[in-house]
Amino acid sequence: MAQTKGMEANLSSDKLFRIIEYMAASRLPMRLKNISENLGISQPTVLRYLRTMCDQGYAYHDDNTGYYALTWKICRLGNSLESNLVLRSMAGSLLSEFANIYNVGVLLAVEREGELIYLDLVGAPHGLVDTMIRIGKDAPMHSTGSGKILLSAMPPSRVQQIFERSGQIRLTNNTITKLDELQRELVLVQQRKYALDNEECEEGHRCVSVPLYDYSGRIAAAISAFDSAERLNDEFIRDTVLPALWNMAKEISFRMGYSEKKDTDE
Repeated sequence: MAQTKGMEANLSSDKLFRIIEYMAASRLPMRLKNISENLGISQPTVLRYLRTMCDQGYAYHDDNTGYYALTWKICRLGNSLESNLVLRSMAGSLLSEFANIYNVGVLLAVEREGELIYLDLVGAPHGLVDTMIRIGKDAPMHSTGSGKILLSAMPPSRVQQIFERSGQIRLTNNTITKLDELQRELVLVQQRKYALDNEECEEGHRCVSVPLYDYSGRIAAAISAFDSAERLNDEFIRDTVLPALWNMAKEISFRMGYSEKKDTDE
């Protein structure tokens, strides 16, 4: 009996979320009949959910037209989740697990006002030291793997603006200091879906970074694995670290509302 009730609750939840997602995808209010027909859910069932949503303030009914639509209250849920602290909590345990399994440092970063901000960092268990990375601090976008990932999603004008502000800073002999060189690098990042910091931020250190996607399909953050240039060699990156980073990014992006299926269908 308990199992049957549990299945019924799951089916009910499934219908509710299908209705919400369908209404959210529509640019215009819609009739009960249209929602029912397009989702294959009976009108009485759809009406029951719509009335509950209206009672709770998440939808409204236009008495003049008979149409239903979501209210902006639904946005409050997203806004409450869209914060650095929430993103950090989503990724934290996965970062720690990754660092322990692969014995490398790993970090989570976002862009704020043209600077790279580190939200979380787990050092390599073997004890990599003498690193500039500090949680809450910023770094030049052009000299880091995570920065390149985030720059690769920006329009050229924005990339140029950020680079002109901080791109002339040479941190090592490998730091990119020319805009056209950076632009070529970002094209490669877009094609490969990963970015490298090849001792461009700190001598003797390398990192490889991949993007995190949010519910809208945009690149919202990046995760990176970092270590000494000797340990994080091309073979280790290609065969071990990069595939694992992509898998972790897939899970974090899922937690951020990203749907690969939706992205493909569109």
